[in-house]
Amino acid sequence: MDEDKRLGTLIGLAVGDALGTTLEFTNPPPRGFDPPLAGPHRAIVGGGPFGLAPGEVTDDTQMATCLYSSIRGLGRFDVGDVAQRYLRWMATAFDIGNQTSASLRSISAGVSPLEAGRDVWLQSGKRAAGNGSLMRTAPIAVLLRDGALRRSASLADSAITHHDPRCRLACAMFNAAVAALSAGCSPAQAAEAALSEASMSRVSLESSDAIEANQIREAEEQLTEDLSLAAELDPMLYGRVHLLKNAGFVRVAFRLAFWELEHAPSFEEGLVDVVNRGGDADTNGAIAGALLGAHFGFERIPRAWRDAVLQTSVQNAYHPKVFLQS
Repeated sequence: MDEDKRLGTLIGLAVGDALGTTLEFTNPPPRGFDPPLAGPHRAIVGGGPFGLAPGEVTDDTQMATCLYSSIRGLGRFDVGDVAQRYLRWMATAFDIGNQTSASLRSISAGVSPLEAGRDVWLQSGKRAAGNGSLMRTAPIAVLLRDGALRRSASLADSAITHHDPRCRLACAMFNAAVAALSAGCSPAQAAEAALSEASMSRVSLESSDAIEANQIREAEEQLTEDLSLAAELDPMLYGRVHLLKNAGFVRVAFRLAFWELEHAPSFEEGLVDVVNRGGDADTNGAIAGALLGAHFGFERIPRAWRDAVLQTSVQNAYHPKVFLQS
């Protein structure tokens, strides 16, 4: 993979997280998408609900560093190793989603990683479909070039904490798009790659226990709708799927990221639009940042933003500098 695209994806994720954390949980009035929002928040200044230092990142980036380090260290995806890294991270986490926390606590009690995520989903009545696996999934696209291996890892990593087929398909589709962008494809071609991946991943999931075939087909239909709406001037994110009322829902982050990919004229303008819409601003920023970074590359991420996350005074095992290790 081209180094500019690799770093664009990974540092783009961290930058989106750090820019968005200032506006996390805010609830601004709904605003149209044509034109995209130009502010007012445009600088990485930290703060937000966790009182972070400028450039400090949250669970989005921290979990992604766990996934990146595992695959890079082993040369492959290993669900057990990844889950153990997530457990070690959880002991130091200041921010962790409900599904992620419940699944990891179950793993720490001795339940296998894939059973833990499935059990949490079943206990939710098969309704829980948060964005917590999509936010961390990009390292899979960066490190696994074989399409079948990428698909298998995407589906399995999501299942550790987010077993719902919408979450798992979204991760596989997102990583297919990142891989396509990294190979030089256009945003429209990347969306087509994601669409093709949906059907292949659906087939992979059809034999999964606890997921009925009609649920998998419905998940594919919903994410296909998201891709279709992302191509329109108005992605309809203040309607039935609502950016604020459904903050944290995987389809919000998925649709918003692809809308920015297909419409934003630059990395900076796309990310500014995302985070200024509030809601789950850091996770929406991280997901869009990875996709935009795969398209525009590292060098087209504003230098001040790159420096903020790479030079922040907060140093720990989950620092974005992990991504510089190729």
